Amino acid sequence: MNKSILKEKIISIFSSLSEQSIDSILTHATYLNCAKGDKLISEGKQHHYFYLLLEGSVKSYYQKESKEICVWFAFDNEIISTIKTFVGESSNETIEFLEDSNLIRFKIEPIKELAQKDISIGHWINTILTEHAIFLETKLHGLQFMTSSERYNALINIAPEILQKVSLTDIASYLGVSRETLSRIRAKQ
Repeated sequence: MNKSILKEKIISIFSSLSEQSIDSILTHATYLNCAKGDKLISEGKQHHYFYLLLEGSVKSYYQKESKEICVWFAFDNEIISTIKTFVGESSNETIEFLEDSNLIRFKIEPIKELAQKDISIGHWINTILTEHAIFLETKLHGLQFMTSSERYNALINIAPEILQKVSLTDIASYLGVSRETLSRIRAKQ
């Protein structure tokens, strides 16, 4: 995919960025196609990129013994990264593709440098990090104060496409319930 098409995609998703800012960002961006099952970021490894998922889906999970504990999912037009890799540390999470996907890869350090010089890019990065913090706060609140049925309904309201793209095992893991409990919740719907 050429830079002009990438530019159009970024403009359509991040309309607050100026054209000049987008041109600067694109010097550190690459288009990628990835296959279902590929791992984008691996637990215990450093990673020097963040991504804009144009089409597709991913899951993020922790490995505990031989079990995957799902942390989050991302779908079309969402940013993909882990906070630890964003600050240069090894990731605690693994991010894996749930289907064939198209994305834009951004090199973290040059983008951070651009953010120091260009307030529009600085605001963009700040927005990305703020949205992630709000997501984490909302998830923690849900785990503490919502029933499993309420968490399921909230998830379906936020991401209705999840039932077509994510296995019930992964949804149950994300909600912190067994697959059997999820089946009972769904049967009551």
